This record gives sequence, structure tokens and C-alpha cells, in this order.
Amino acid sequence: MPSRRALASLLPLALTTLFMGGGIGGCAAAACRKVHAEHQDFLHRRGPADAAQLVVAVPLATLGQALSFPLARLPAMSVPMPDLDLPIDLDLGNLEIALRSVQVVPAPDGQLGLRVRFVLRSRGRDVTAIDLDAVVAPQIEPGAGSVRLSLRPQDLLRVRPSLPPGERQKFAAFIAELLPQAARALIGGRLDKLADQALSEFIERSFPRVRDGLLGHLKTLVDLEIDLPPVPLTRVALRSPGADLELWLSTSLPAAGLAPGPARAPGGDPRLVQVRMSGGTAAELANQAMARGQIPARYDLAGEPSPTGEFTAGVAWQPGPRPLRLHAWKQSGVCAHVVFAGTPSVDAVRGELDLRVPDAQIERITGAARARIAAWYSGLGKQTFAFSQAVAGATSFELLGIDYDATPVRAAVVADTVTIDLQLAPRAPARRP
Repeated sequence: MPSRRALASLLPLALTTLFMGGGIGGCAAAACRKVHAEHQDFLHRRGPADAAQLVVAVPLATLGQALSFPLARLPAMSVPMPDLDLPIDLDLGNLEIALRSVQVVPAPDGQLGLRVRFVLRSRGRDVTAIDLDAVVAPQIEPGAGSVRLSLRPQDLLRVRPSLPPGERQKFAAFIAELLPQAARALIGGRLDKLADQALSEFIERSFPRVRDGLLGHLKTLVDLEIDLPPVPLTRVALRSPGADLELWLSTSLPAAGLAPGPARAPGGDPRLVQVRMSGGTAAELANQAMARGQIPARYDLAGEPSPTGEFTAGVAWQPGPRPLRLHAWKQSGVCAHVVFAGTPSVDAVRGELDLRVPDAQIERITGAARARIAAWYSGLGKQTFAFSQAVAGATSFELLGIDYDATPVRAAVVADTVTIDLQLAPRAPARRP
């Protein structure tokens, strides 16, 4: 599997604050015990028992286009014209049949519907279409952090082909164009019936051989893998009730679930991939990134990242006014626990996400009375939190061996939900040195 690049980052934290300790030599033991207890409470926070915290909505049309592009380039196969059982002997030549598209269609929960379309062609012109409809039960592995949807050609062996509405009339009109005037007069009004019988017989007797000839050399007809954010997934629910493939993700993160409602937030562009999560989940993704060492978790007294810094940081979400919380603990010397609160505002700027908290303020202080917490950087809130493309919460896509990059084009925080719209594009192959 080729390396995957993060498509979207979710709440990496950039602390740009300054702490100035008070003039006392150490904090009272009671104050330090209280700060320590509050830190332990933060570390042992819990989430819901079983509630989806994230949902990824991928337009079915986008999936169909990505799957169809390489398959439509497969060479066509020559087939004889179906026997029309005409009262006169006419050589109407051969036709070509080609694989045209793979369309993803709505299906019951836990399954994915696929429509594989073939076309009969004559001299580069489409004559009629033949469909194979299949339902795939995808491999879903929450522990591996991925969802894989695959369809092999042999999975279509028992699928009965069908004609889309109106295709029989197209075939009859094509035959009428080929027949001389005298032949059409001789057949009279029976042409539609003869063409219908010929096409039905072709589908019943000849199409299985054609299908195997077109698909026999393919190992996989559909291969879609979605790598989900690096979080402890416990359950992935697959749904495709309408225009989107929906992946509802439950994790063991101590974050609230999404509020009830549709997968896709109203008002966005339905052609884009959308990632929607609870505010608490966004905060926990930042904490996960800290735990993995992707963003700093410790800071020195000057507010600079340091692996031996006296301050440890954490992020939380509390519904209500100023829901985003930044915690900073100092558990030695002048013990302190500072909680900042603010209202987040997120936007997509030049393909990257940027979150600002213009109204951030100190909400609560625990610790020695003489600790001068107010001396922390007065610009807090101008750029306290920032998104980056580098870490945390990546979702990546691979279809038929092609990796897709995603660019954030729209982002918003509404109430307790964070929404990010992503535009997919095939990743350009790496240049050889």
C-alpha cells in the first residue's frame, strides 16, 4: 500500500502563551494536590457508550466517476449482430460491446449497491445499454482504521443482466435504420417485436460469454479503500440511503456524539466530500495528536514547546457559551491549573484550515494565590488555536490503486458541530529524480 497523505487536519494546537511565575518558592501542598486531582480527572474523562461521533459523506456520483474512469478505457469486444429472424437474408455485420461505467447506487444499511453498465456500439455510436446490478457487503475493519469495498468479476457471475428503460426502443430504431426500405415494408409492424426478441436472446445466451471476455482478465472490478482518522474506532456503520455513501464512526474517545440528523449539513456543495464531527471529537483529535507526539504537549515557562517543559496542555469541549477549552497544568513549583475558554471560528484558507478564537479569556485558575496567571500572553485568542495540514484526523481515499488528495474548501463551526468540505482530485504521480 503506498504511503498516504493526510487530507484534512482536525484541531492541532499551537500554544503561543507566556507564563510568569510568582515570587513564592513553591505552592502549598493542598493547592498542588488539587491541581493534580483536576489533571487526573481530565485524563480519566469518559465518552458515550455507543454514539457516532464522526460521519464522512462521500457523494455516490464522485465514487462512480472515479471507478468508471479506468474501466471505460478497457478495449471493446466484437460480437455478431443478434439474430433477428428476418424473412430475408441480410448481413447486418457485427457490433462492439464495451464496459461503460460503474455507478454506485443506494442500498440497504451495511451494503453498497453497484450498477455495472455495458454498451452495444456500432461504428462508434452507442446503440443500447445493458446493466448488471449487484449489492456488495464491504469489509469493514474498525481495528485497522479502514473501510474497504471490493467487487471481483466473479461476483457478477450470478447477476442477471437487464435493459434500462427505453433501451429496447433504441435498439429497434437502430435496426430500422439498417434495413432497406423493401425489408422494412416486408416486416411491417413486427420490427419492434423481432428486435425485442433478438435482444432478449442475446442477453440470455451470449452476454455471459461477453461479460467473461471483457472482465476475465481483471482481478478487481471495484476496489475502494478509505483510511479513517487515526483514532480508536469501535464501530463503523455504512449507509447509502440517498446521494451519499455515509460512514458513521464511533470511537472510544471521551467525546459527545453527533446530534441526531442527516449525515450532510444543509447548505453545502453536494459534490464535495464532507467530514462532520462533534466539537468534543475535534478537541479529542488534538489530544490524540499530542499523545502521538505530532504536536507539542509540554511547554516551558516562556510558553515555548519543550519536551521537558513544566506545563502540560489539553483541549476539551463544553457545550454552551465559549465551548472550546484549553487546559494548562503546572504541577511542580508554583502549581497552577489554568482554563481558557473561547468561541471557535474555523475557515478554509488557500487549501488549509485555520481556527481562531477571538473572544478567548481566562475562565478559571486553580493554584497558589500569588501565581501571576494574568501575565500569560495578552494576545490569546488572536491565534491561540490553529489548523495545520500536517497532523491529526486524516481521512484518505484510494480507488483502484489511485490515491486521491483532498483540499479543504469550506469549514464551519455551528453550535457543537465542526464541518469540513473536501474536494477530491487524483494525486499526481511522483516525479522520478
